[in-house]
This record gives sequence, C-alpha cells and structure tokens, in this order.
Amino acid sequence: ADGSPAEGRSINKIGMERAGFSSEEIASAKMAFKLLYKQGLNRTQALEELASRPEVDHPVVSEMISFLERSGRGLA
Repeated sequence: ADGSPAEGRSINKIGMERAGFSSEEIASAKMAFKLLYKQGLNRTQALEELASRPEVDHPVVSEMISFLERSGRGLA
C-alpha cells in the first residue's frame, strides 16, 4: 500500500521470489491482484471473475479466494 489515503499498488513480488514462489505463482497472484484492485469491480464481481479464470486452480489464487469468501469485512 502507498499514498494518503493508502491504496493497494502491487503485490510483493520480491518477497514472493525470496519465499520461493515460482514465476507462474507470482503471475497468478498479480492477475488476481489486478482483478481485485484495478478493474473497478466490487468484491462479488471480482470473485465471480476469478472463479471463471483458469488460474483458479493455482494454490495462490485459491488461497486468495478462500480468504475473500471468509472475510466478513472486505479487503483493506
């Protein structure tokens, strides 16, 4: 996050690389981030769009979807 007020800017690619995530996993996380934060979709619309993507089977994306479905207060 960056700015005032804070706004999500990007995924932590360097942190993911250091943690051993593959290029494919990082690309999937970036795609999901863009859908959630940059496409102007609300949470329900973004979840529906994510569910229709082939990347839905990637562990990173499925974990993001699970988190969103369990979250009662949304994303910050």
